[in-house]
Amino acid sequence: MYIYLDESYNLKDRKKKQFISINGFAVLDERSLFKKWKECRYPFAGKRRIHAVDSAFNQLRLKTLKLIGRPDLTLLSVFQVIQEIPFEKEKSYFRKNKLDFEKIYLDLLKVLFGKLKLEEYKNIKIIVDSRKHKGGLLAKETFKKEIRNFLKEKYPKTKTEFKIQPSTTDILLEFADFISNIFYRAYIKDDERFFENLKFKMVQIKNPLK
Repeated sequence: MYIYLDESYNLKDRKKKQFISINGFAVLDERSLFKKWKECRYPFAGKRRIHAVDSAFNQLRLKTLKLIGRPDLTLLSVFQVIQEIPFEKEKSYFRKNKLDFEKIYLDLLKVLFGKLKLEEYKNIKIIVDSRKHKGGLLAKETFKKEIRNFLKEKYPKTKTEFKIQPSTTDILLEFADFISNIFYRAYIKDDERFFENLKFKMVQIKNPLK
């Protein structure tokens, strides 16, 4: 199984819901999906960097909505409202009254991976879109080690590979970016109807950090 993930969040705009979410998909036939997404993005390639937040790629976003209907695709999303994160010291989600994004992101990933029942598979490859870590390269390596240790302990009989890389290096990470952006738009608008239509093919976890 292959899992691709990207994050989307709102931490600054207080006029809208403040949240952190990690979104993407799981698929068994990676090659087939790669070919299909390559076909979808072909008319947009070469002009500028393809990015979901760029309005120039609204048509590609529409193609994403059609593609996520593939029967072999499982959509993934873990979502946490900032105001519902516990403030207790033992939870350590805040440092000096500031949100500890690294800790929250780490725990949200663990919750998601724990929910997926990966023990049913012999081999799992997880690719997460890279981002800036507050502590630099050392923090990034610590983060990867923490996730790898969790996976090894949780799923000792499953061979798991965990990688962090830029979306520009893998077009399926780019696809995950478009999925994450679509989910972001639904979350920011409290569009429960959108997710209701997808629940039959989606693993969605809301506000697990309580």
